[in-house]
Amino acid sequence: MRLAMLGYYHETNTFAVTPTTLALFQRDGWLHGAEILAQHSNAQSGLTGYLDAGNEPDVEVVPLFFTTTGPSGLITAEAFQRISDEIVTQLQQHGPWDGVLLVLHGAAVAEGFPDADGEIAARVRAAVGPDLPIGVAMDLHGNNTQQLIASTNAVVFFRENPHIDARERARECASIIVRAVRGEVRPVQAMETPPLVINITRQHTGSEPLKSLMAECEALIAEPGILSASVVQGYPYADVPEMGMSFIVVADGDLALAQEKARWLAQRAWARREEFLLAGPAPEEALRYAMAAPKGPIVLMDTGDNIGAGSAADSTVLLATARRLGISSYLQTLYDPEAVGICSEEGVGKTITLAVGGKTDQLHGEPVTVTGRIRSIAVGNYEETRPTHGGWRFYDDGLRAVLETNEGQTLVLVSHRTGNVSIEQMYSLGIRPEDFQVVVAKGVQSPRPAYEPIAAEILLVNTPGAAAADLSTFTYQHRRVPLYPFEPDATYS
Repeated sequence: MRLAMLGYYHETNTFAVTPTTLALFQRDGWLHGAEILAQHSNAQSGLTGYLDAGNEPDVEVVPLFFTTTGPSGLITAEAFQRISDEIVTQLQQHGPWDGVLLVLHGAAVAEGFPDADGEIAARVRAAVGPDLPIGVAMDLHGNNTQQLIASTNAVVFFRENPHIDARERARECASIIVRAVRGEVRPVQAMETPPLVINITRQHTGSEPLKSLMAECEALIAEPGILSASVVQGYPYADVPEMGMSFIVVADGDLALAQEKARWLAQRAWARREEFLLAGPAPEEALRYAMAAPKGPIVLMDTGDNIGAGSAADSTVLLATARRLGISSYLQTLYDPEAVGICSEEGVGKTITLAVGGKTDQLHGEPVTVTGRIRSIAVGNYEETRPTHGGWRFYDDGLRAVLETNEGQTLVLVSHRTGNVSIEQMYSLGIRPEDFQVVVAKGVQSPRPAYEPIAAEILLVNTPGAAAADLSTFTYQHRRVPLYPFEPDATYS
């Protein structure tokens, strides 16, 4: 049995001003064959889970092509076409195949293709024919379409946020495809999309209301005839018609059963819709609380500058507030290649004055002028073997500099937009986050696996930005109407 493994991965924030170009994909990984194995054979990612299927004696998983880059703005037409062409070409050149293990995110948007992932799935289907089993393991922040469902046989989404189950879910998806190739099962799937958006601050699957909903999903999977089920949280920073939650059930040959159970899951979520509304303190309230806490570190999630949702990574909102309040013992990262370049020219040990952060757009604050000593300058490659969001193992911040300000803040300046999902990001610089009273992590759920083990407490802060939790700050042009909570009187039956 030969299974092709290939795809691309992008979470597109259509409100972000920085386009996602071909050069970004190529810089962060345009991988083929052995290059994929080097990055993922010993990781905990979805690709790792697919590769696990090749451990069976009669199954060969062939890694063909994979590319990804960090969440950012609209994928350019050039990038999307090159990725699509590469995927189809690889399938055609290296076949024949018994099945396809497709790697997609679920929230990709490209110029001319608001349903970029569904479009790729449709092109893969056209390339391999109508009968070949196709499975997709996906991030639970997808905005899913009927085109995706119609073009594949089994879509399996992560069931944990933070995404520490990526490998497990991909292994589940691959198992369904292997069994389908053998003729043991006949996967059919249905999707239900109630008019519901849930706030990013309520998307932790270890807390209510999602904790109970995910438990119900797990119980459903154990029922006879059900191969998989997914509660998909949706991605509110992509202004597309399908934006919002979706519920997908894969059944063994019984489409009516899949439809019935998908509707049941959707109804369970709709009944609790008011529990999915915004929560979280404003910046000054959160910082005052953190400094008054008897023990640190208090990890403040900068939700508006959530790098994992495509934000700028250079928001100065919390930093400016902390300096105004006279707060020291403070640690955070800032994306600022210009400032890193200045530090590199000046050298370690120098005391300099420079403006940092706030250089992408006005959503994320103004540059903050600081004076401090350059503690270190280092390349940004590091490897993480602890649990991480998404299961990735290798990271690259680009060239980075550590600046210790005269007021007591420690700033890690980076040249690549990388999230705070690995504590090795700090350890590799000789920084111990557990020694600080206040640590800022630019994210909502993704930094939890890294920082929960050392945090005295985690607070989700309602900050502005391209990934702000307050969705009323965005102007949507393409979303469905009505859609709760934008239209509070929306109905679902």
